[in-house]
Amino acid sequence: MKNNFILLELNHRNEIRADVNMAIKSLDITKIDHINVKIDTGCPYTSIPVRKLGISNEKASLMKQIDCLNPLIRKEISFGVNDSKEKRESDKEKFRTGKYMELQSVTFQHKDLEIEFDGICLKKDFVKISYDRSGNILIGMDLLSQMDIHIGKSRILGKTIFLACPYASLNSDYFQTLNEHFNLQDVSSKSFHNSPCSL
Repeated sequence: MKNNFILLELNHRNEIRADVNMAIKSLDITKIDHINVKIDTGCPYTSIPVRKLGISNEKASLMKQIDCLNPLIRKEISFGVNDSKEKRESDKEKFRTGKYMELQSVTFQHKDLEIEFDGICLKKDFVKISYDRSGNILIGMDLLSQMDIHIGKSRILGKTIFLACPYASLNSDYFQTLNEHFNLQDVSSKSFHNSPCSL
C-alpha cells in the first residue's frame, strides 16, 4: 500500500537514505526503480551522478560528449570540499575555455525530474547531472523545501526519524502520524529545562 507521507530512519552511519523510483525525461529515462538516494539538508540542489543509475562508464562518456556540444544545455562548475586552490583555478580556466570533457567538476542541467518515495511524488523542472562522479545521489533543499519536514526522536521507535509530506498534499494521516511519533499536541503544556552551554 502506498503511503500518504515519507517516514525514514536515521541509519547507523547517521544518514537518512531511501530507495526511490526516478525519471529524468530530457535524458529519456522514463523510470528506474529502487535507486538509493541520500537526504542532504546541507545541499542546496539535488545532484545526480548518472552512473549511480546503472549507466556504464562508456555510455556516460558518450552522453557527456553530446551535452558538451549542445549549447542549449546549461553547464556549471562545482567543487568538492577537499579541492585545492590550484585545482579550482585550473578547472575554472578549462570551464571558461569550454574544455568541458576535461572536467570532472562540470554538471549539466537537465529537465523534468520526478522522484517517487513509495507513492509520494516530487517534481523539479531542472536537475544537475554529473557524468564523471560516482558518489551519492543527493536529494537537496530544492526538493526538500517542497515538504513539511520533521526530524527528531520518535517516541514509538526510540530512533531518530525523518517524517515529511509535500505541502501540496498535507493530509490527516500525516498529522496523526506526526503526533504519534513526536507528541506535538502536548508540546505547549510541557516544561523544558535547557542545560546552560559551557562555552
